[in-house]
Amino acid sequence: MPSTTIIAQPQVLMPAYNPIKYIIDNADNNAPGFRYIFTIYPAGSATQIAQYKTLPVYGTGYGEQDISKLMQSLVRWNFTSGQVNESWYQYDIEFGYEFTSNIIYTNSLVESGGGDVEIQYNAHGFVLGDQISITQAAGGIAANPTVEGLHTVIFVSANLFVINARWDTVTDDTINGTVTYADLRKTQVLDDEIIEDQEVFNGAYSLGIYAQGSFPSTEYYGLFNPSYALTSLSNPNTSSTAAAFVADSGFIYYLMCRVYNGVAYTLSYYNTANDGLFLGPFSHTPADGLYNFTVDPNTQPNQDYYVEIVGDNGSEFRYYFQYDNRCAINEDALYYLDRMGSWQHFAFQLKTYEKGQITREMYNQHVDGYVSGADEWIYNPDAIGNRTLNTNVSNTLELNTNWMDQYNADRFQELLTSPQVFYHNGTDTRACTIDATSFENFRQRNKNLIKQSVTIKLALNTPING
Repeated sequence: MPSTTIIAQPQVLMPAYNPIKYIIDNADNNAPGFRYIFTIYPAGSATQIAQYKTLPVYGTGYGEQDISKLMQSLVRWNFTSGQVNESWYQYDIEFGYEFTSNIIYTNSLVESGGGDVEIQYNAHGFVLGDQISITQAAGGIAANPTVEGLHTVIFVSANLFVINARWDTVTDDTINGTVTYADLRKTQVLDDEIIEDQEVFNGAYSLGIYAQGSFPSTEYYGLFNPSYALTSLSNPNTSSTAAAFVADSGFIYYLMCRVYNGVAYTLSYYNTANDGLFLGPFSHTPADGLYNFTVDPNTQPNQDYYVEIVGDNGSEFRYYFQYDNRCAINEDALYYLDRMGSWQHFAFQLKTYEKGQITREMYNQHVDGYVSGADEWIYNPDAIGNRTLNTNVSNTLELNTNWMDQYNADRFQELLTSPQVFYHNGTDTRACTIDATSFENFRQRNKNLIKQSVTIKLALNTPING
């Protein structure tokens, strides 16, 4: 029977960027040299990827380990439609322990046949030649000085062993003692308990700016109606007024969902009156893991609509979109990785300003002139003194949004803090970074008309010859 008890564990499906903490207890946590051992394997594999040894926590004696940093290194993003199992990882975790191997003898010491000290203990485990260390109870050093300390086992049988200490030096044979190996070797159990098929994805869950609350794994696990996609879009499965955000014609969204092998999924478009639009339905048969479903307003719904992703396992994902038909000066947009791993976009329909920053490395070189016919030193008109060694240019774009409601104002700060952003100018898509170190989240109660601007820097500099 396992001596390890699982006190707390994360949900089956967890965001990799949230705490993923396991807490266990063990009946032997007061043993000398005790450590809890947490060992992580890929699901269904015997190849160890990480192992942590932790001391018992003061006060409780529990073993605690947060493996979120490890899980973050095992998931990544992919800006594409279809299967995205790069953002997903399954693992098994074993709970074990170790402690310094020892026995505590309570039987009285006896004399061996050769005049040495014999210690009686059933199934002690020592073999001939073992180097051991004995620590006696109170009074042992004074009463039996030669028994204390390092010794060699010179004889063994199943229930006793003899050490190289003379019996005639023992004055109190009733004093107990603890026997350990001289090299402090450990007794180790790695798989006292195990949890299998745990999952993480490339996401971070929070309840707003306070980042509190446990992750509701069941709602995102893709087995029920309704189910939630792995996205930070709020209030799905309700109504367009509760989850209105701008979806601009020509730009896409990737809704990442937990899907299952052998399940057929159908994506359909409906207007807010629940009438099926002429788009689709689109069928998908993914493998087990995560899948990016494409929401494509370029298919011209020309009205507020919602998408419904229905699996024949009883799951149903539904998200509402508000169609934006305002006249746009520019067709610029930023695609960004949202908190939970899906891809959203933000349109910048007003004026765009492009700027560049130039850096040069220069040095003043020697000018080779010549002596003219009048015995005068001169140089050619195209001679170069200050020479440019290296020229670099980095482009920045200032993008401006149209007027927005409170929901999109809240969504804008997620764009500013996203680690992965792509700029789309209506034709090409290029990686970029957000040039912002702070932001103000406008509130409609303070400012009725809200619009924002952002400066981006393209991730690749323009090459310049030289």
